[in-house]
Amino acid sequence: MTGTSAQTVRPGSPSNLVSHTYSYFSACQDPDGSIVHSGPKSGEGYHYIAPDGTHYQRNWSYNEDGNPTGIVGHGVTGPVVNGKQDVTLTVINHARRAYSQQQTEYSIPGGAPESPAPSLESSPPEVRQALLSGQVTQMGTTTVNGTAAMALSVPGPRWKTNAQSVHRTLYVDARTCQPLRTVTVVDGNPGGPRVADWMPPTPDNIVKAKGDSIPASYKKVDMAVALQRA
Repeated sequence: MTGTSAQTVRPGSPSNLVSHTYSYFSACQDPDGSIVHSGPKSGEGYHYIAPDGTHYQRNWSYNEDGNPTGIVGHGVTGPVVNGKQDVTLTVINHARRAYSQQQTEYSIPGGAPESPAPSLESSPPEVRQALLSGQVTQMGTTTVNGTAAMALSVPGPRWKTNAQSVHRTLYVDARTCQPLRTVTVVDGNPGGPRVADWMPPTPDNIVKAKGDSIPASYKKVDMAVALQRA
């Protein structure tokens, strides 16, 4: 979710995980996947997976001059129960003093889950297994938030609707293989890459992913109106 949307999540995702996400209007990547020559941020947010499997996401967007748009999105994705998963999306537009909410129930396919590509949600053993099996390829070494890291090229999905390819780099601790960061780039996307950094699940970090309260004076509007910039 980037300020405006929520998504279903795969069963079996690890709990008690926090990540800090941000995206750029434009940026480039070095061969090892590092972000260079980045412009201003286009969006930012936090994602928390609670012990009961509930996902909380809080995101906001920026104008190209670096100032916030005043639009904040909150997503809550519940755990899978009897093959169903509820997703609630709230958008608060502070500039328009308005908000909108919608709730959607998704059907989650049964059966054994597919083996996912390594991500921030992966455990160190899963990363090591992906390296041994050739599922990921080491691109080089770098430093992430002061920690020596390996940059791994992760296969991304290909979207049939527009034939776009997703390129993802996963950075892991060079010593322990603990995931630290992902960088995602989509072919043909005029925006820059999307970055997600692992964070410890401290109370201060967890609250950053929880939704803001809706001011009593704000008017409820259609979602399309709530998403309009002032």
